[in-house]
Amino acid sequence: MLPTEFPTRRTLQRQIRLVVVGHKRLLSRKRLTYNFPDCLADDIVYQMPVRKTVYRRNGDGFDGRNSHWDDNRQSLGMRVKRSVDLASAFDRDPPPHIRRMVTNLIVRKTDTPGEYAAMSYMLLLRNRFDAPTYDILSAKREDLIRRSSDGTCKLARRLILLDQTALGAVFINVFM
Repeated sequence: MLPTEFPTRRTLQRQIRLVVVGHKRLLSRKRLTYNFPDCLADDIVYQMPVRKTVYRRNGDGFDGRNSHWDDNRQSLGMRVKRSVDLASAFDRDPPPHIRRMVTNLIVRKTDTPGEYAAMSYMLLLRNRFDAPTYDILSAKREDLIRRSSDGTCKLARRLILLDQTALGAVFINVFM
């Protein structure tokens, strides 16, 4: 690698990391309305299929017909608006205490110029009211990051593959 290529590659790695890992900071700091949509491509696909228990010979265990979430930019915008603006939302008032941990980020180029595939693991802990316990969601995330002509990177697709089939959380109005 030539020394002149290093800053560009490092900048790209940093931008992709900010999209995959850094947007959790926006979610945690309750700056959803202003910053989260800026991280999304106009044609975003944000999915979390239902997981089911199956024998290995019967597939990967994810239901292609049913999803907990199957969002686009408009539905994500409505979820963000609900989380921020709806004061009477039971799951938001008082706000839950949420911790998101993203690990094992792997990024690779795709066959499409300016698009990168990213895989990471996420552990989400949520605590409500004065409960001594947490709702726990763990998942693998498969992302598609698109770099535009102006150099910005945006999330174009997120597939969230939960590790559990039965969710312990009563409701899952969170962003992963």
